[in-house]
Parts: sequence; structure tokens; C-alpha cells
Amino acid sequence: MAILQTLGIVSCMGGPMRLCGYAAEMLRDEFARQKQERLLLQWHMVYPENQGSKEEKLTKLNKAISQFTECWTKENTPFLTIGGDHSCALGTWGGVLNGLQQPYDFGLVWLDAHMDAHTFHTSPSGNIHGMPLAALLGKADEKLARMYPSSDFIKPENLILIGIRSYEHEEYELLKQKSVEIIFADQINRIDAALIKAIDKLSLSCQRIGISIDLDVIDPEDAPGVETPAPGGIKAIELLEALSLINQHPKVCGLEISEFNPEKDIKNKTLHLMRAIVEAFYGAPSNPNKSLESLGSGIIGNSVPN
Repeated sequence: MAILQTLGIVSCMGGPMRLCGYAAEMLRDEFARQKQERLLLQWHMVYPENQGSKEEKLTKLNKAISQFTECWTKENTPFLTIGGDHSCALGTWGGVLNGLQQPYDFGLVWLDAHMDAHTFHTSPSGNIHGMPLAALLGKADEKLARMYPSSDFIKPENLILIGIRSYEHEEYELLKQKSVEIIFADQINRIDAALIKAIDKLSLSCQRIGISIDLDVIDPEDAPGVETPAPGGIKAIELLEALSLINQHPKVCGLEISEFNPEKDIKNKTLHLMRAIVEAFYGAPSNPNKSLESLGSGIIGNSVPN
């Protein structure tokens, strides 16, 4: 039986809702309810401290997160991170960068309805779950930079955003200035082909690749239990098929899932989908003989933001 190191982040301090911090515990219980034959999640939980300001608590929490992912990266051990809100990415991928001898060889695929590239100077809400990419690219303001547990950053050419359909001008300008590749939702014809193309592109220059999934990248009809839903999005079954095609990809060091909100879920639909996402990527391959060469780019034309 394969053992997957899994970090649960019991916090929702970076977002506007109260209950997304229960995601890891709920997913742990969901896996425990059914007998595991091929995949066993070995859980480690991190909790925010009780004292201090929100920023101080998040600084310490991200440091704790990073210590796990740094260790697993150094040991070349695949991992799963379950947020919490998407501010956990500061710790998850900051830790990976800390664990690499050549951090500039790290690539990240970011599946999200939002760009998450604000700073405290540009964010209309002040919610930190909308800021992690600014920090990971080394563009954080002083307040945000204090919460980021690394001195290394992701090279802009090694970051690819997929599924974007809701954003503000300021964060788009930051990413545009850095020439980060953005695949908007209305550009995607087939998510399987788009995801494989992204992984293949990063594989040419990166030794390790991470995948970060904000559940709001999925159509709200399929994933109603998210913090900040946006109309449209990727169909759940198509995302699962895409992940199964890159199942246990040798260059992918870790998978991150965030932004589950049980308060908005319907009959545990999104909770069950989280489990299916983990099994699609880290479980036994479902279609090992399916050809990857005939998929095309999966992207239709260019989307030009207003």
C-alpha cells in the first residue's frame, strides 16, 4: 500500500469565511470511513496559535507549514497539502523552495478561478488568500513579505495559471508585467490537454513541479462548497480525467487543495470531490494506456481582458 504524506492546515484566517479550516479534518474522516487498499494518507495537522494578531498567527502558521514541505522536498517524498484558505500556498510552496538546492528549477501550476496576486496595497478586501502569488513571485509588500517563510521565489516563466475567470485589474497588471502565462477559462477547450501541455512545458526547464488547486476553479454546480465561487469553470469529471492522465507524474513533488467551505456544500458533494481529486492523482492509474500525444493544446484562441 502506498503511503502519502498529508498535511492538514486547520485555518481559515486568510479568507473571509469561518469554516474552511475544517476541510482537512473532514477529508481525513472521509478517507477513514472507507477501507483503503492502495493508498493510505498519513496525516499531520497544523493549527494556528491562539495569541497574536492575524498577521502574526499567519506568519507562524506558514513557517510551520513550510517545515513539513521543506523536509518532504529534501527527502524527495511526494506530499498532499489540504487547506484551509489559499493563503496556505505561502507555506506550502515556500517550504518546497527552501528544500531545493536549485529553487529556480521549480515550477508551479495554479488552477484557480482567481489570480491571487494582490498585495495589501492593491487588495480591495484585504484578504490574504488573494495574495499568495504576489509573495511567491517576490512582489509582496513589506507586510505580506513578513508572512512568507522563504527568501527564494518562483521564476515568472515557471508559473502557469489555469482556469482564471474572476480578477481585478491590479493583480492582472502584476502578472502581465512579469509575463506569467495565464490560461483563462474561456480559452480552455479540453482541460486534460491544457494541463498536460502545462506540465510538459514546465518539465523542459524544471526539476520539480507543484500543482495547486483552488476548488473554485471547478464549476459551482459540481463544487458548490467553496469560499468564493465564480460562474462557469471546469467540469469536475473533466478535471478528474485530466489528473488521472498525469497520475503520480515523476516531476510533481506535491499537490495542494484549498478553499473548501462545508457551510456552502450540498450533500457533501464537494467533500467527495476532494477525495476523488486525491485518488485521481495519487491513486492507482485508471487509464494507464491512454495516449497523451493526440490531445492537442486544449486551448482555443486568446482571451483579452478588459
